Amino acid sequence: MKKKSILFIITAILILSCENQANNIKAGSICTIENGEGKFGMVKVLVINDQEAHVKIYKNEYDQRPTKVDIKTLDLGSINDSEGGFGIGHVPLERKGFDDWKPIIVGFEEVTKDELVGYEMWNNQ
Repeated sequence: MKKKSILFIITAILILSCENQANNIKAGSICTIENGEGKFGMVKVLVINDQEAHVKIYKNEYDQRPTKVDIKTLDLGSINDSEGGFGIGHVPLERKGFDDWKPIIVGFEEVTKDELVGYEMWNNQ
């Protein structure tokens, strides 16, 4: 009986820490995400609120979820890269869709004006 109680407590703590993690995400957060294909990707949050998240998606892909990352290694790439894969500088998402990627913060970098160009174009439509 004690083992079940301990397992329940550990599970509850893990669930609450994931929920708290999502609530702590802010503009500039660098997050690992589940890419839906059994791998993990990286995004930078450009703008976020209760309704939507605007992110930069990097081309970097990992077999296991990284617990930390050197931001200098993140790359958007291009469609012309010989090794394949590319990122996207601005993607608008419903907040629930972003949260479904199960983002976990692994770093932070201030959002620059250049990174917000796509968001500003989207916002002014």
